[in-house]
Amino acid sequence: MTRTIIFDFDGTIADTLDAVVNIVNEHSEYFGYKKVTKQDIPYLQGKKPREILSHLGISVFKLPSWVRKIHSEINKEITNMTPTVNISPLLSEMSVDNDIHLGILTSNTQENVKQFLVKNELDFFEFVRTGKSVFGKSYMINKIIKQQHLNQDDVFYVCDEVRDIEAARKSGIKSVAVTWGYNTKNALVKENPDFLATSLDELKEIIIP
Repeated sequence: MTRTIIFDFDGTIADTLDAVVNIVNEHSEYFGYKKVTKQDIPYLQGKKPREILSHLGISVFKLPSWVRKIHSEINKEITNMTPTVNISPLLSEMSVDNDIHLGILTSNTQENVKQFLVKNELDFFEFVRTGKSVFGKSYMINKIIKQQHLNQDDVFYVCDEVRDIEAARKSGIKSVAVTWGYNTKNALVKENPDFLATSLDELKEIIIP
């Protein structure tokens, strides 16, 4: 059976958490919200994006410009980051399987993501789709399904956030939540993903039957 595995990037593949926290804190004074402390991080990892924004106290009026600024700053740092886990051997194994096709969906720029992949010897993906949509991640997933002429039943979304699980459900594809990224295991379980992987071995068992 042919399978297409779409990977989220931030947290799932690239270890961006520390950089995101630093960038968010650097702009706290300008945008008028409180900084994230080390003690805050475990708590916030169990929350949805809107709950995190509420905790920080970011004004809804400043939110659009804040999001653009944070994404812009993260993009500048992507090529200097390292993988969250040692996923290279698993990607290498999947890439030589003719029944498995690999892709990435990310809001980071394609150029930076590809530089990161090459630098960290993770250049095993057939496609990298970038961009953001006011309609959410499910809209971007649907675009990939249409562009790649995929059958929804054969598509898996490997991700690390509750909003990703929601997006996969809306798009009618299977979600594979991994616990080494942004959201905690408990937060992911509450969202009822189709699969949950707490290790690379478990991820391999799910993807390579």
